[in-house]
Amino acid sequence: MNYQPPVYLTPHLYMINEEEEIIDALVDHHEMPKKFDVDKVISYFEGENFCLVLYFANLQDRGFQKFVVNDFSVNVEEMYMLSASFGKLLEQEVNIHVLSQAKNRVDHVIHMAGTFRALFRKKEVVD
Repeated sequence: MNYQPPVYLTPHLYMINEEEEIIDALVDHHEMPKKFDVDKVISYFEGENFCLVLYFANLQDRGFQKFVVNDFSVNVEEMYMLSASFGKLLEQEVNIHVLSQAKNRVDHVIHMAGTFRALFRKKEVVD
């Protein structure tokens, strides 16, 4: 089995394609899907990091992808980038069902970033 290291899209946003690592994290967070015949969008937190896992059930593209935004409550710009990336793919009509769910999850967390900053006792983000 070939290990695939994370792909850093920015210093605080990266993508993981290593399925064993993704599955281990899903199991650890009690988020492992029970069925694999439909696409899934799973989000959870690892400490102050936001994790978004996409599962594609299509046989030609079957598998997991995981996006992580480190310290997401202060790195909101990366959350906006992730949302915009999903938005661009949706414009191209790529995996509409999964990517619209993923974009909605990210947008919801962006909306809640201030609450999470307060919870984590972080300083307000200054633009």
